[in-house]
Amino acid sequence: MVALTLKSLGGAVVAFLLVVVLVPLLRKPARQIDLVDHPGGRKVHSSAVPLIGGVAMFIGFCAALVMIDASLRPYASLVIGMGIMLATGLVDDMIDIRPGTKLFFQGVAAILMVSWGEVQVRSLGSVFGFGPLELGEWSIPFTVLCTLILVNAINMADGTDGLAGGMVAVALAMLLAVGILGGAGRAYIGVTGILLFSVLGFLCYNLRVPGRPHASVFMGDSGSLMLGFALAWLAVYLSQLEHVSVYPVTIAWILLLPVLDLVTLYVRRIMRGRSPFLADRNHLHHVLLRARFSVTTTVWMLVTIMLLFGVLGIHAWQQKWPEYAMFLGLIPVFGLHYVFSARAWRLMRMIRKRKGSYTRRSE
Repeated sequence: MVALTLKSLGGAVVAFLLVVVLVPLLRKPARQIDLVDHPGGRKVHSSAVPLIGGVAMFIGFCAALVMIDASLRPYASLVIGMGIMLATGLVDDMIDIRPGTKLFFQGVAAILMVSWGEVQVRSLGSVFGFGPLELGEWSIPFTVLCTLILVNAINMADGTDGLAGGMVAVALAMLLAVGILGGAGRAYIGVTGILLFSVLGFLCYNLRVPGRPHASVFMGDSGSLMLGFALAWLAVYLSQLEHVSVYPVTIAWILLLPVLDLVTLYVRRIMRGRSPFLADRNHLHHVLLRARFSVTTTVWMLVTIMLLFGVLGIHAWQQKWPEYAMFLGLIPVFGLHYVFSARAWRLMRMIRKRKGSYTRRSE
């Protein structure tokens, strides 16, 4: 077991170092082919930023996989699907393809995952308290839908420095913890750990830190689509492993926050007669930024909330809380998030007044 742990850790370290080295090397080629995010419109950065994070993470991830001492055949659809999402995102980063086109290729990757890869949500567990809820013939469409939701949720979260990468890192860490606690096997632990450290390598350039007030590189749609698909694949795969016996609802708690934001926004847009795919600045992180929280504070607030949701889900699974109770707990969380989003302008005004009052008292 120690040897296996050291091999997995070695692969993760290699992935991290590769990404850290690749990002500076890819900057010049990115500028030469105009693979950069130009300022203007809804974008707040003042200069062109290379969109190479996704490429660097994918290369680092794939290169480090060779260090895993286990069969990776079950993960072929994961790597190929990530490649499809990376290519789709790269084209979108360069020429802005239509949302329908992006959705089509997301569907291609998801269908590849459920058909060739046979990675499907076959059971939802005892979410109603009457025994395992088997999906049967609904397994494939349900899994495809969940995959599309998560891919777009991560894509939508990529709206400020460090947020999407931070959320993905937390989710991967939680999935890795579940895999270790449940005995998922060295292949799963190795793959998840390598992807986690690839993301951490990217965050070295994407997070705002003292001395670097803005991200020096973005992951782009290529990175957010790729990571969203990888999260969906790993989450579904882990939730259906018989020897792990993790509650599927535990996985839902781990991925809850970005999914909440997407579903809430889609519902609100549809109710207003707008396309759910129409971009705007009404995401949760936009609300917090307009409430005058800094980018760093906003990112750490949301990442911490996501971490707490994941820890709660894992704790409930380990303590054998009833699955139906955990499922019912999702309902008030969704309700509170919807109310917060619907009343965001009032909450922003209240927060601004309180922050202004606090500032005046401090002076």
